[in-house]
Amino acid sequence: MLDIPALGPAGPYRTRNRTSVADASGSPALDVAAVPGLVVSHWIDQLRDHAPLPVTEIPDVLRKAADIFEAEEILGDRLDAHERRVSALTGTPLAVVRAGDALITDTLRDVVRAPSAARPTGCAPVGTAVSEAPSAGAAWCRTGDVFAVHAAGNSPGVHAMWPEALALGYRIVVRPSHRDPLTPFRLVEALRRAGVPPAQLIMAPCDHATADLIIEHADRALVYGGQDVVDKYGDRADVRLQGPGRSKLVVAADQDRGAGLDLAVTGGLYHAGTACTATTGVLVERDPGGFAAELAAMLGKVAPAHPLVDGAVLPCMPRAAAERLTSVLLGRAKDAVVHLAPRAEPLGGESLLTAVTPAVVELASARDPLLSYELPFPCVWVAPFERTDVDVLDGSLVLSLLTGDRRLVAAATELTGVSNVYLGRPTSWTHPDVPHDGFLGEFLMRAKGLAHGVPPTGCVDAPAHPRSRSDI
Repeated sequence: MLDIPALGPAGPYRTRNRTSVADASGSPALDVAAVPGLVVSHWIDQLRDHAPLPVTEIPDVLRKAADIFEAEEILGDRLDAHERRVSALTGTPLAVVRAGDALITDTLRDVVRAPSAARPTGCAPVGTAVSEAPSAGAAWCRTGDVFAVHAAGNSPGVHAMWPEALALGYRIVVRPSHRDPLTPFRLVEALRRAGVPPAQLIMAPCDHATADLIIEHADRALVYGGQDVVDKYGDRADVRLQGPGRSKLVVAADQDRGAGLDLAVTGGLYHAGTACTATTGVLVERDPGGFAAELAAMLGKVAPAHPLVDGAVLPCMPRAAAERLTSVLLGRAKDAVVHLAPRAEPLGGESLLTAVTPAVVELASARDPLLSYELPFPCVWVAPFERTDVDVLDGSLVLSLLTGDRRLVAAATELTGVSNVYLGRPTSWTHPDVPHDGFLGEFLMRAKGLAHGVPPTGCVDAPAHPRSRSDI
């Protein structure tokens, strides 16, 4: 088995306690270090004591890291072999793995783009010397020093987000997912080879108790997970949640039905149905039953395939896990109309590797909680839609609208629980200038009032809003 150490401030760190990671067929594939809590706590203290890289050096370092990620051998693998190993390990189609890695390297080469977009126009850029800043204005400053990342394993692309924190001066501790420790290892190692000091960036595989400890010791944390994670950390201002996406598509009666079906297929199959931006619910204004039947016919043509095969689009996993997923879906949908039932499709031979085929279920009401119920394979819930019930669209990471009704678009955009609104695009659509779920910089930074030198003419050297001591 491949041995995966932790990456501590002093370099690779191997522990007596190890975690065995199985591949998508259920066979042991990796042996991963399990870092104890006391060690991680000490590492985080070391991160705090280490000054960040100068802001002016970071773009070049991260661009070099992108080259290393793509071209150099890490853990004995060059990029193509690494991607095939990740695909076989996670059951994620190889095309999805490659797209995620491309997103990582594209982001590294343009890492200042998102922070620049997120920075308020009234703030001087990060790293601006006080003497060079406006005499009266604001600086954009970190809200802490250590940023913790509890990563997901559904796609390598989740690791394209956190390098932005390096550009903002944070020191970072990455806790990799049990499912895919290979991608974060490759990225952290590439960044270190490019010039990021080990005492500024560490990777700490660990158990759940130690993972909680990391969050408590960090200043800010990015945490991926399901509803249980939302319930646990949802009220904490220092934790940024990347939970269920519950992304939805609205197909209004004033638009072409075929276009709506194409959007639903594209969004439903995105990243094998495991991404938070994959389409979960489709709300149809006219004949939702007919729409569900047509969608089922289209998704029913998707053929199961080994994840390493070109054109594979479905997730693969051990047979028992696949059968459990299909049973969960059918159990949940017992009172609904199942237009396309999922199957646990064995891929042949002695291997237990099994693909999970798509599902399409018609619900009687858009208020049915199942409209937002996510499973890690292409599963689309279809429900009727009334324009007077815009509130049913709330709670969506992405809301795609296929309509020409400007009032509907305006009302949907005003929903506070919707992060992204797209018109005529699949929920899975992305662009470098469009934040995934708000800008990460909004969470990591704050505007800090700044003034220096001689007060501007006419400025009164007194508080604009005087307060008594009892008000402070």
